[in-house]
Amino acid sequence: MDQVLEQIISAIEPMDLAKTAECYQRLASLTIRQDSKLSYLAGRIAGVQGTLHPEKLQKAVVVFAADHAVDGGENKTNGKNSKADALEIATGRGPINKVAHRIGAGVMLLDMGLEEDIPESQGVQDLKVMHGSHFWARQDAMSEDEMMDALFSGLQIGQNLADEGYTAVGLGNLGERGLLTAFILTAVFFRDQLEELPEHMKSGQKLEKLKQIIDQRHFDASDPLDLLRRAGAPDIAAMVGFILSAAQRKLLVIFDNAVTGSAVLIARALCPTIDDYVCASARYLEPVHQMQMKKLGLKPFVEMDQNLDQGMGSAMGLTMLDASVQMMNENLK
Repeated sequence: MDQVLEQIISAIEPMDLAKTAECYQRLASLTIRQDSKLSYLAGRIAGVQGTLHPEKLQKAVVVFAADHAVDGGENKTNGKNSKADALEIATGRGPINKVAHRIGAGVMLLDMGLEEDIPESQGVQDLKVMHGSHFWARQDAMSEDEMMDALFSGLQIGQNLADEGYTAVGLGNLGERGLLTAFILTAVFFRDQLEELPEHMKSGQKLEKLKQIIDQRHFDASDPLDLLRRAGAPDIAAMVGFILSAAQRKLLVIFDNAVTGSAVLIARALCPTIDDYVCASARYLEPVHQMQMKKLGLKPFVEMDQNLDQGMGSAMGLTMLDASVQMMNENLK
């Protein structure tokens, strides 16, 4: 493993469990019953920040953009849809811009691997390492250099936001066929439990073909960086770096869908301590997301009947953190 990455991981400290316990005890002693979800988040905030009286959160939504499996045969738009969505965000007209503005969060868009280029502008950075990842069933998704460049970009963005005073960040993704990558990454972590997949995901010869791909392509969850290189994508690699960096700097990280969740799976495999800093915001009906929640042992606190990208679910999670901070400061005097 790279020496700098090792240093970042070794510097990630567990949250202050004593302060978390104190927060829960104080909330339990109140005569007015508190919302259980807000109380849970309050304990996380107390443990991460080491106080029962946190300051107002400085929030941002970081959208990691890349197209996936561009040479996989299902690429009919050649990145045009992704580019259109990215340009909406870049010009401040995207749905996430409007939601983030309402909750007082900044929006940052990072082009890690869109098939088509977008110009840099305020809040938009071109960190592209490739024009879309390769289809993992045919060849490695990225080279070693491409993966590490993307991962280190995420590491640096995490450090930059911490230096700028941000304390809570929501993860978002943008790009075509991201769920395809999230599926294979998640399936590898369930290699010995694939029979538990929903019936429609293993009907016919699907289960046998999936096992064959995992084994023939040497996808191995015990080697998370190699798995990331072989089956991931540059946006997911950058998210992995960001999560590790944010945890090292004691930022709270909110994630939502299966694409952002796959980055959490990889980051956790590299450093289980990130559990203290990462919260799942939304519960989706989508089966890959549900598999991830089972593997991570998480219960998201917002119920959703549709899948959202661009960080919309994470933005809603940030509002829950805000509410928890307000509850703490009003009740734990």
